[in-house]
Amino acid sequence: MESKTIWWWKLFTGHRRSLLLGLGSTLLCSLAAAWVPFWSGRAVHALEISRYADSRRALIWMLLFTLAAGIGRYLMRNTLIGLSREIEKVQREEIYAFLLTRPFAFFEGQRIGDLMSRIGDDVSTVRMATGPGFMSLLQTFSILPMTLALMLHAHVRLTLAVMLPFSFLALGFYFLSKKSHALQQKLQLVSSQLNTFSHETIQGEKVVQAFGLEDLRVGRFRELSEDQARLNIRQSSIFGSYGPMSALIGGIATLVLVAYGGTLVTRHELSLGDLTAFTGYLVALAWPVMSLGWSVNLFQRARAGQERIEQVLAAPEPQVPQDEALELPSVPAEIALTEGSFRFESGRGLGPISLRVASGGSLAVVGGIGSGKSILLQTLAGLRTIQGGRYDVDGQPLGDATLRRHWAGLGWVPQEAFLFSTSLRENLTQGMPRASEAEIWEVAEVVCLDDLIRRLPAGLDTIVGERGVVLSGGERQRTALARALLKKPRLLLMDDALSAVDAETESRILENLKGYLGRTTLVLATHRIFVAELCEDVLVMEQGHAIQFGTPPQLAEQQGLYARLKRLQSLEREILGAVTK
Repeated sequence: MESKTIWWWKLFTGHRRSLLLGLGSTLLCSLAAAWVPFWSGRAVHALEISRYADSRRALIWMLLFTLAAGIGRYLMRNTLIGLSREIEKVQREEIYAFLLTRPFAFFEGQRIGDLMSRIGDDVSTVRMATGPGFMSLLQTFSILPMTLALMLHAHVRLTLAVMLPFSFLALGFYFLSKKSHALQQKLQLVSSQLNTFSHETIQGEKVVQAFGLEDLRVGRFRELSEDQARLNIRQSSIFGSYGPMSALIGGIATLVLVAYGGTLVTRHELSLGDLTAFTGYLVALAWPVMSLGWSVNLFQRARAGQERIEQVLAAPEPQVPQDEALELPSVPAEIALTEGSFRFESGRGLGPISLRVASGGSLAVVGGIGSGKSILLQTLAGLRTIQGGRYDVDGQPLGDATLRRHWAGLGWVPQEAFLFSTSLRENLTQGMPRASEAEIWEVAEVVCLDDLIRRLPAGLDTIVGERGVVLSGGERQRTALARALLKKPRLLLMDDALSAVDAETESRILENLKGYLGRTTLVLATHRIFVAELCEDVLVMEQGHAIQFGTPPQLAEQQGLYARLKRLQSLEREILGAVTK
């Protein structure tokens, strides 16, 4: 990555017109501003030799160049600051689109707070560099040559004497910028850690309160805040030294101008008008030179921010295929997994395992916690790519060319139902935005959600809050199931999707779902045997491997995990039934 030299220049790709307008307006502003002191010097010189008409003409030229400089400055700020905002918008959209095309595995290795820091703080630092920083840099390097040319034209030795102190300023800026860059990288890392910690604490506030972890979390937050404050103070010290250093050098240059320039005037080697012009030249150079350090600091911050952004954009995971309009077969999907396997770095995972579900068939995956049920369903959903074996959908291997087609006909109900902080209607129609009112109520009745909708203050238009906070766990699961059914999927995958639903409601939903058997291919993962009995076949898993397969009646007669679970859960139901009587 060419971050040390031209990384920032690449950000302007695609904005050539705005960039050229900004460059042109900067040149207009700088050239006009450089000529203002020249004409002020001509006016003073004309007064000095009693040529009043020439003095008036010089003042008119001075006024015109001042007006041109003002127009140029307005266009420059309006164009370049606007351009930086456009770059910020494009960069945020690029990162956002990038994140949405990352596979499931990408987010398992990321922290939400860190990603938010990169899409927020880091992009903002890049905007400051490509806007105010770049504008100040252009001003400095555009006004400097013209001003130096005019100064050298007036008096070479005085120009060299006045500019000599500025060479020490450039050396100081170089060392400070190197130190600033290293410090900025540490600061952005600590800021990312602070964002991640804050996000986790707020998201897990129930656990924090239930276990009395408030003091511990506050203490850790204070440590991270103090680290951030310490680094910010050090960075501010570096940043704050640019101004005093520039002011000191500017003061020395002014002292040289008054002492040496005044001597030249008394010797009649320099006119009073030229001395006045030199004073104007120093004033014209003062802000660009002083802002040079500020610009360098902004670029160092932006460089560190851009490096962090590109670290995310350089993720090794392949991009998910782009969305496209697809025509799907009207028949349910047929799936076949042959010796499929997936392993985490810890060694835990799935398989090798084989299974086949015919079009319109149903399969229950049964097993205890950690048996691999969720990984299997994530694989069947296409959220995980198997590391070995083969996975076919409708007789074709699932890959980049067929993944979007597979998702278009997929109804996915994860164990932890996620709802968006919008209305219940919008959550239900995420997969089918054009669903009619009748279709919504049909699936609501299937998942026993219709009574809840009638009780809500605004019905389907009730805002469910962040992650569906106004709904219970079981209500969120039923909403997620209704969302999947509304899509009329060819393949319906339910990962323990009724675990938070009470037994009575669960029985009603299972009875209603029987009407969907044959209209969709169903695979559900569960640890409840009575849910598994809904399906034609049952696959029993343990430690990522299949240990039993057959119909529910067959497995109930065999010695094994399925029969043991059924006996235990039947006894549990009998005890609960006796207690409720």
